[in-house]
Amino acid sequence: MKKIKLAHLIAALLLTACSRGGGELNAAAMASELQQSGRIAEAKPTSKSVGKPRGLPSGAMRAQMVQIMDMNGFERPLPAVFGFIPVGWKTQGGIHWGQQYMCTNGYNFNWTAKSPDGAQTVAILPQAKWETNNYGAAPGTPGCGSAPITSVQQYLQQVVGSMRQGARVTGYRPRPDLAAKFQHLNMATPSAMGEMRTWVEAGEAQFAFNDQGRDMRGVVAATAVFSLMRTTAMGPGQTMDALTGYAFPGFAATAPSGQFNMQFAEIIRQSFLPNPAWEAQISRHNSAISRVAAQEIGKRAKIIAETNDYIGLLRQQTTDMRAKSDERRQREFGEVIKGVETYSDDNAAGGQVELSSMYDHAWRLNDGSYVLSNDANFESYRDLGVEGKPLERTQ
Repeated sequence: MKKIKLAHLIAALLLTACSRGGGELNAAAMASELQQSGRIAEAKPTSKSVGKPRGLPSGAMRAQMVQIMDMNGFERPLPAVFGFIPVGWKTQGGIHWGQQYMCTNGYNFNWTAKSPDGAQTVAILPQAKWETNNYGAAPGTPGCGSAPITSVQQYLQQVVGSMRQGARVTGYRPRPDLAAKFQHLNMATPSAMGEMRTWVEAGEAQFAFNDQGRDMRGVVAATAVFSLMRTTAMGPGQTMDALTGYAFPGFAATAPSGQFNMQFAEIIRQSFLPNPAWEAQISRHNSAISRVAAQEIGKRAKIIAETNDYIGLLRQQTTDMRAKSDERRQREFGEVIKGVETYSDDNAAGGQVELSSMYDHAWRLNDGSYVLSNDANFESYRDLGVEGKPLERTQ
């Protein structure tokens, strides 16, 4: 696998509590275990430990890499996505396959991570697809439902309502920075009977809910692509509109109101990047689905030509537009997250890692975790009892 891109990691306020709890490591035991496994040579501290390790500097962070696994999609289990979460957090879920996911080509995402006490969570939310029109036709894509959702803000309101019982949206803001990566999908194409238009929206909703008497806060972010086919040959002032919406896998984070940290949520969100090996496999799968859809479109077109069914022609054009939009969306799944710095790391695949640009310094520890800090005086063995080394930025 080519170099694994690792992006923004974690916020110190939450991570410090994690690493000072059950996440602390015994340096001697860790060095012995790693040496026996052949992963490193004998650890030789570069600084002397004086008394109890004093912990991370203020504002620093420590993270562990995780894999979101696809266990059943292909010949062998594959990690679909790599990301970072605080040391000591536990994960569950992955990529799921089944007939219930026909609308999204047979698979979907459902993954969460929780802090040791269960109070804080992050999640990769399922992708979603829906259709709506103003002439009463049923959805044209197998497995998809109808929904009058015409903006990403409406979509996020629905997501919040389905995530937690009684959850209420407390704020919303557009995320043009997220939509900008897909701006090349924004287009309008005239057709024989009107126009086909595609546009991208991204947004972020803040929400509140009650969890067993505890006041909780959360954030959910998503990017959605909308494709509209508008037919204007119906007469003056009359149009027939068919809209398809598709939301990429979203991200959510929750915490008690006094602990919720928006920067923490954003750094975690940006750390998740797809595995190129899984991307290649899923691209082949989606291409096969597209070929089947194209064959069905051809059959439908032949029937339309024989019957001269106007509504049928409209639906055929809509289906064609959806198939093309789906193909474009699948190609965009692996867009690179911005806002990172590249560091040289001999222990990483490809000899490089991409880490958060919000910090001036980075270290890799011998247990495989990373520490980011603005304190140049951090020493891993002295402060955490784990040997490590500073990383240099790649010029």
